[in-house]
Amino acid sequence: MPVLLPVLFLFAGGLWFGIGLLVSPRDMSLLGRAIATVFYAGAMTAFFGVWISQARRRAGGATELTDVQRGLKRGEVPEDADLATWSARVDDHHRQLRRSLWFGPVVFGVMVVLAIWLALTSTPWWWFGVAFFVGFLLFSVITTPRALAKAEVVREELRRRANGR
Repeated sequence: MPVLLPVLFLFAGGLWFGIGLLVSPRDMSLLGRAIATVFYAGAMTAFFGVWISQARRRAGGATELTDVQRGLKRGEVPEDADLATWSARVDDHHRQLRRSLWFGPVVFGVMVVLAIWLALTSTPWWWFGVAFFVGFLLFSVITTPRALAKAEVVREELRRRANGR
């Protein structure tokens, strides 16, 4: 975690500074933009740092969270898995994927329509936004059912082990 936070700070700050320069270069002086960047990157680093540490704590530590994520990605449960911890994490992940199954396409579909409207009525630069949101829409439609199927396989294996079969 200590290595992740400075990288997150630099990434968030660089993204904020760069996008701000591209979108509205005359709105703020460079010094003002740099100060705002430090505050934004600090706030994002603090928020995501707390979020990540809570997720790790709920999962039983960083290694346990990594093991659960690896198991969900592969669709398998290691022999030495703690059934209670794994079941709770996998059920949370399954619930999130079920929600993403319909929510992702709705959100990105609306964003595609909005970006098309903006591209037609505002500036042609919005066609990049259309491509971006279509990419996320396709990613959501393709990967969510796959991840849901793997999570279901892991859930079934955990249930089987809990029942002693």
